[in-house]
Amino acid sequence: MAMSTSKTIYRVGYQPLPTGVFVSPFPYSYRYGWDEDTTIDFCLHELELLLKTQTTPEEIAAIIIEPVLGEGGYVPAPNRFMEALRELCDKHQILLIIDEVQTGFGRTGKFFAFEHSGVLPDIMVMAKGLGSGVPISGIASSRELMSHWIPGSHGGTYGGGALATAAALATVKTIREEGLVENAAQMGERLMDGLEEIKSRFPIIGDVRGLGLMVGVEFMSNGHPDKVITKAVQMACLERKLILLTCGSYENVIRWVPPLVVNAGQIDEALTVFEESVAQVMSS
Repeated sequence: MAMSTSKTIYRVGYQPLPTGVFVSPFPYSYRYGWDEDTTIDFCLHELELLLKTQTTPEEIAAIIIEPVLGEGGYVPAPNRFMEALRELCDKHQILLIIDEVQTGFGRTGKFFAFEHSGVLPDIMVMAKGLGSGVPISGIASSRELMSHWIPGSHGGTYGGGALATAAALATVKTIREEGLVENAAQMGERLMDGLEEIKSRFPIIGDVRGLGLMVGVEFMSNGHPDKVITKAVQMACLERKLILLTCGSYENVIRWVPPLVVNAGQIDEALTVFEESVAQVMSS
């Protein structure tokens, strides 16, 4: 809970939360209204200030980041920002933990999202796409780092469950053999291109962003996040049999998460439904 900062709904009623967690701004260029380089520089300066005012590098065990914000609005972290975090962690002997729970296993057009930046984490956490619906999660790290565990000190009742492990193995095998990572990259590009084209005709769409098949469409009205229109578009799509979710702190982002097996015809059909739904809401 202490690290859930996308919405207050995940924190309300649980205060006081554990201490020792500090939050630094994420490079969300569209929200700030700046170009990418200006946003990255600002966020790095704010992180540097945090290390001078709230905690010190010597006290920090790890920096944790989603390579693409999930609930926070489907915002990819720029490569230069990820590289700067890696450099900072190396300089101060801080662990870099990358949260691939939503982004892992082909979702972003790479097997793992950190591959887009080439930044190697010290620890990676994963789940969701790993088991194709069967509940499973995992932690990966180097043998050297994991060797610091005292045998028997880290485990759990459901660790190594045979059913979940079999599902994970079958999932990874299928993703590799059927070229689903490559398909996610190709279909994601088709989806992004289509959404950008729709955006050009509807000013209510402020931003289209994402990696692979993890794409967000942000709705704005008079310079402010518009949850009402976002929900209306979502419901109009549902009436046409297209299921989409929302996300973002203001719930004004529609997130696209098609299955990795999606084909071009299905992408085009979904884009048509989406455009019809936006047009319907705008005309009402």
